[in-house]
This record gives sequence, structure tokens and C-alpha cells, in this order.
Amino acid sequence: MRLRVDLHVHSAASEDGCSTIGDIIAAARMKGLDGVAITDHDVRLSAQSAKAFSSASFVVIPGVEVSTDAGHLLVILPRRDFRKGIPLMEAVDQSLSDGSAVAIPHPTDPLSHGVGEPASESASRHGAIALETMNASTLTRYNRSAARLALRLSLPQIGGSDAHLAKAVGDAWTDIDIDIEGGPGVPPPESIANAIIGGWVSPSGRRTSKATYLETVLRRTMRKGSERQCQSP
Repeated sequence: MRLRVDLHVHSAASEDGCSTIGDIIAAARMKGLDGVAITDHDVRLSAQSAKAFSSASFVVIPGVEVSTDAGHLLVILPRRDFRKGIPLMEAVDQSLSDGSAVAIPHPTDPLSHGVGEPASESASRHGAIALETMNASTLTRYNRSAARLALRLSLPQIGGSDAHLAKAVGDAWTDIDIDIEGGPGVPPPESIANAIIGGWVSPSGRRTSKATYLETVLRRTMRKGSERQCQSP
């Protein structure tokens, strides 16, 4: 079975996110995806909430984008909360020991809190991790350098939109090959996490359009303005 899953999506639970999970799912279905991982900044989606949003034909995967001391880290199917600013290797080791899938997003992009090549290489020595080499919000040259790094380190490659607006969901995704027995329907998050760990993944997609990017910035600005008004005495 081959699935198309966007493994890097932000909802309004992120400070810079603009869409509800319901809107994200609707956009993902329109683009032919089989699932999404909700990876909000330092906010973990619970397994119970993810299950409530899932259906027989679409899976919502719990995730989190951790703000480590070196940059960002994606944890798919996290089993714990992570404090902001946690050392990168500590977050990697804890996640791997929990059986979570670990990926370094936009690793070579200094504009998006990428951890950089030396830290990525160090993290790869701690266990089975993946690199995000197709990020729809990252400049092409950084996706290319991330792909070269993944090849040099022999690491699995994933793709994700890094969407902060539902319209951008599915601009990039991960093709996941899963050999699973049972009835029809999309496999559970555990099977998808295991496929990432096993390297049965490949990135696909394109960069998000400038128009969608500008709409994201506008919606984000409007949200912050509304929040400030609500906080005013």
C-alpha cells in the first residue's frame, strides 16, 4: 500500500498557524492525501484528539515540532512533552527511546531554524532518523542541499508542506510504502511511524506559491492583531 501523507503541518495551535484541524483535513482531502501529521510548534497533539479527527479513509497523526537549542526537530507520534530549548541530542535520544519517528526539518535552511549539517550528522549517529528534503516553504537551494546531505549520510528522506494555512497543505508530502495485513482503510499512525523509521519513504511536491505565502502572512498578522485587541484592558 502506498500512502500520500503531509508530515509537516501547523494548525492554529501554533502561534503562527492560521487554520483549524478541520480545515486542514478538508484541504488535504481535496489534494488527494491519505493523511497529515499535525506538528505544531512545541504543542503536542494528543493521540486521543488525533484519533477523533481520523476516519477509515484518512489518518491524522500526532506530532510536534520541537524548538531545541540547535533548531527545529520533528517528532512523529511523540510519547511525551518537550520543554522549549531542550538540547537537540536529548530530544533525539528521548524520542528514539520512546519509539517515535524522528526527522530533522529543513536541516540546511538557516532562515527556518534548521539545525545545520554538523548537528544533523551528529544526530544521525544516535539512531534511525530522517531528513526533510522537500519542504514547500523552504527555498529550493536549501531543499537540494538537504537532499545531498541525506544521500551522504544514507538517511531516509521525507517531504512536508510546513503549512501554516490550510491552502498550503499538501504542496509537499511523503510517499509511504506500507505492507500491512487486514481490512480496507488507512493504516494507523503506529504503522506510518514504523515505515518512516524503516526508511520506506520518499519526498514529493513543490514549493508553495507566492500568493499563498502572502495570504499566510496576512492571516497571521490579522490573527496577532485580534489577539492584542482581546488582551487590551
